[in-house]
Amino acid sequence: MRKLDDDRLNKCDKVIVYGAGAAGSTFLRYLSRVGYDKNKVVVWDIKWKKIGKRYGFLVSEPNFEWINTDENILVVIAFMGSENMPLANKIQQNFIEAGYNNIIFFSDIYDLKIMIEGDFECAAGYADCKYQDDVDFSDMEPPVKAIAFYLPQFHEIPENDEWWGKGFTEWTNVKKARPRYKGHYQPREPHEDLGYYDLSDVEVMRKQAKIARKHGVYGWSMYYYWFSGKTLLAKPIDLLLENKDIDINFCLTWCNHTWTKSWVGDNQQELIRCEYREDDPEKFIDDIKKYMEDERYIKINGKPLITIYFTHEIPNVRDFIGRWRKRALEVGIGEIMVLSIIRPYTLAELGLQDCFDGETEFGSWQYAIHSGRGARLASKSDENVLVATLLTYYSDFLECYKEIINLSDHSAYLCCPGGFDNTPRYKTNSSIHDLEFSIKDYYDMVRFVTEEAISYNKEIMFVFAWNEWAESAYLEPDKRFGYALLNTFSRAINGLPFEN
Repeated sequence: MRKLDDDRLNKCDKVIVYGAGAAGSTFLRYLSRVGYDKNKVVVWDIKWKKIGKRYGFLVSEPNFEWINTDENILVVIAFMGSENMPLANKIQQNFIEAGYNNIIFFSDIYDLKIMIEGDFECAAGYADCKYQDDVDFSDMEPPVKAIAFYLPQFHEIPENDEWWGKGFTEWTNVKKARPRYKGHYQPREPHEDLGYYDLSDVEVMRKQAKIARKHGVYGWSMYYYWFSGKTLLAKPIDLLLENKDIDINFCLTWCNHTWTKSWVGDNQQELIRCEYREDDPEKFIDDIKKYMEDERYIKINGKPLITIYFTHEIPNVRDFIGRWRKRALEVGIGEIMVLSIIRPYTLAELGLQDCFDGETEFGSWQYAIHSGRGARLASKSDENVLVATLLTYYSDFLECYKEIINLSDHSAYLCCPGGFDNTPRYKTNSSIHDLEFSIKDYYDMVRFVTEEAISYNKEIMFVFAWNEWAESAYLEPDKRFGYALLNTFSRAINGLPFEN
C-alpha cells in the first residue's frame, strides 16, 4: 500500500479517484488546495447520481472500459475505516485485472503530511482576538434558541477518585496541558468570574446561568451518564432540579458509551460498561421523568427534548426508542422529541429516519477530516510513547462545513463549534481543529448556523460547548480573552455587526 506522493501526481497523465465519500472528499479538497489540474482528474463513485459534483470535480459512474491503457494513470482508492478495506481490496483487484498497478490507497487526512513536533509552524491562533469585558445582551431576543452542550464533570465522585486518582475533576487535565508547538494556546485558564469552579456548589450554577442567559444562550443540553439505572456525574443536574429559581432552560443528552482509559491510550480497559439490559428503555424513562416535568425543561412543539450520543451502539434501536415513547405516554410525560447525534452516522445511513424526530451534529467536527489541509503532529511523550495529533485549520473547516451543509437536505439541526483542542485530555491520538483560529471566522460560523436555522424554520440550534474545557471548546470566559468569544457569539446570533 503506497502513500500519497506529490511527485507521482505530477508525473501522471490522469488521476482516477475511486470513492467520493469522506476520504475521497479529503483527497479532492487537497488537489484543489494545491492547484492540481482538474481536467486530469476523474472521480468515480457508485452513488454518482446523488453526488453530482464534489468540490468542483464531476463524479461519474465507475467504468473500467473507459480506461485508456496508453495513458499514465494514477489510481487513488479512497475509503475510510477498516470495515471498508475488503471492498477497497476488491476494487484494487479490478484495476489490476484491467492492467493497472499504479495504485495508492488514501484513507484520510493522516495521509497528507506528517510533521515532527518542533518542525511544525503555523500562524498563531486567536491572533485577532482581544480581551473583552462582559457585555449584557439581555435586552435582545435571539431569533433561534441556542442550546449549548454542558459537561458536568467539574466535581469529585468516588468512581473518578478510584479510576483517575483522588480529587480528579475535569480541571485536573486542563491544568496539566502544555503547548505542543509555537503559538499553541495551552494551557487554558478560566476567568476569575467563575474560576476553577466546583459544580457541587449550587452558587456556581447560578453564576453560570446568569452569564449564559444575558448572552443569548437559551439553555443547556446536559450530558447524562446513565448505565442501566446507575448514574454518574448527575449532581449538577439534580442541583438544578432542586433550585427552581436558577433561570436557565435545560434538556438531557444521553451519553450512552462505555467508559475506558482511552485518555491515556488504553481503549481496552473498561471502567463502566453501557450494557442495554432488557428493561432499560422503561427504566430510563422512569428515571428522567422528574427532569422532563420541570417547567424549565426544553420542549419543542410541547415535546420534551432528548438527544442520544451514540445511536448506532444501541441494539435493536428501533424497538428501544419505540419503548421509550410508549413508556413516556404511560407515565404521563406525553410525546417526546428524540434527536440522534451524527457520531458518526446519519439517520439515513442507519435507515432510522422514521424512528427519530431529527438529528444534530456533535460539534460538527466529523467534517474537519474533509477539510483537505492538515497534518499529523508526532512527538515523544514523557513515557517515550509516540503521540500523534491531528491538525486542521479552523478557516478550512468553516469553508468545508458550509459546502457540505449547502449540499444537504437541510433537515439536521446544526451545531456551532468554536475552537477544538483535546490535547489536555488525550495523551495519544489527540486532535486540534482550530489552527489559526480567528474570532471573525467564529462570528461567521455562528451567523451561518443562525441564518440556516431561520431559513429552514428551525426553532433550535446547538452550540459546542458551554464548558468543555479539556477540549478547549467553551463559551465561558477565560483569563486571556475574557468574554470575547461569548460576546462575539451574542452579536452573531442577534444579527449585530462583528465587533472586536
